[in-house]
Amino acid sequence: MKLKELTLENCEQVRQWRNECLEAMRTPFLLTKDMQQKFYEETISNRNVRARYWGVWSDCKDLQPKQECLHFIGMIGLENIEWENRRGEISIILNPEYRGKGYGKQAVDLLLEQGFMYLNLENIWGECYLCNSSINFWRKLNKKYSNCELRYLPRTKYWNGIYYDSFYFTFLKEEWLKCHK
Repeated sequence: MKLKELTLENCEQVRQWRNECLEAMRTPFLLTKDMQQKFYEETISNRNVRARYWGVWSDCKDLQPKQECLHFIGMIGLENIEWENRRGEISIILNPEYRGKGYGKQAVDLLLEQGFMYLNLENIWGECYLCNSSINFWRKLNKKYSNCELRYLPRTKYWNGIYYDSFYFTFLKEEWLKCHK
């Protein structure tokens, strides 16, 4: 698996995947093609913003052992980066066909390496709503990479007529390094 640059076409595919899981999104409205193009131009392609995104590419050997290629399966990134505080918020969207198969964990591992070793961040954090189907994914990763407790916040997500709680989690560089010695 590799992280590589994103194209506008990749971002259009991500928009479609994103629009299929609005319950997991902070902003639960459908994105249009024009909105995603603006995001690509103003955020993905702009090195002066407080965000960094990569495409998640799976080696086709994972899927078809005798084939040499890469297959686009998602987008991962850091947003709301605070360079002065050396922290950023994690964001990931995978093709629904690849969820629950270990690709997300590999992608997060690669992102944490980028954030800690190349961007010199100390803290990569995230928020997960309890209505998000990937909640156990984030709980497991938090246990693996963090001695920090999860922090629950009440009624932070309104979805489908119900208020849901969320939890904040964090990955610290020192804890991540212990797992990668």
